[in-house]
Amino acid sequence: MKERREYFRMEVQASINMATLAGKPTEQADPASHFSASPVLRTMAELKKLDGDAMQLQQQIKVTDRALGEFLHVLSRKIDVLAMYCLTSSAEELGSYHTTTLSEGGISFAYSTPAQVGDWVALMVIFSHPTMAIALHGQVTRCEPDPDTGYQLAAEFRYENSAQRQQISQQIMRSQMESIRSSKS
Repeated sequence: MKERREYFRMEVQASINMATLAGKPTEQADPASHFSASPVLRTMAELKKLDGDAMQLQQQIKVTDRALGEFLHVLSRKIDVLAMYCLTSSAEELGSYHTTTLSEGGISFAYSTPAQVGDWVALMVIFSHPTMAIALHGQVTRCEPDPDTGYQLAAEFRYENSAQRQQISQQIMRSQMESIRSSKS
């Protein structure tokens, strides 16, 4: 019988940092708190949340005052550019990007140290194109020795909220669109 996969998988370039946890994290636990770049992650998450909150208001303003709506859109894009600069600067400190297999259900990646199947981990994943960072909890589902990289790990995501799942989904779609664009040129 052929293996049936539940999720679409996409190869992406990402920098991954992992912290092994003592046990299953609580629902209130913040996976970003395990990493030195967590202030940048928190800032990015807050900016995403504010962007979502402001989107509907911006559309309403644009209906009544098109010039003001366009101005607010430009301001929003400026903030996005500054946020991407901060994220990119932080990503450079964390290490280089490597080919990673991503799906909505989890991630497979090369890592220098082993982990036990069943271990709970906090993952900080910074994607290169398009740039995006997310911190998630996961559970290790596979760890195999790799002569080139140390180990090949796979972890299943444990989402704290639907926004995290949506961010991963959007990243997969953006990466797929980027791949299509680059193959056409």
